[in-house]
Amino acid sequence: MNAYETIFIVKPNLSDDEVAKVTEKIKGVIQKSEGEVVVTENWGKKKLAYEVRKEKKGTYLIAHFKGTGTTVSELERTYRLDESIIKFITIKIPLEKLGKTLPARDEKPVSSYRDRESVGDR
Repeated sequence: MNAYETIFIVKPNLSDDEVAKVTEKIKGVIQKSEGEVVVTENWGKKKLAYEVRKEKKGTYLIAHFKGTGTTVSELERTYRLDESIIKFITIKIPLEKLGKTLPARDEKPVSSYRDRESVGDR
């Protein structure tokens, strides 16, 4: 099994209970497809860098899990079918990073090349 990190963004108008239900649904999908959830975190509501599905904000959630390619395929299929999830990404991570999530930074999104230069990304 490989280690993965998935970040998904849900609509900002969902209540805490609805966000918890979506998180449990995602955990269930991972477990049903022979994966193992290591950690999940709610990073809270943040402003998006650009509008996604007519939303300017979203609630960010992160999960680390062990699984196979089939696990990732089934997870991303679920993301696409769930209307409350507006954006997602899943990446493979080294096993030693599993369970070590970094807190989300409270910074405004970088909107132009000049902003990136001043931040020091280049």
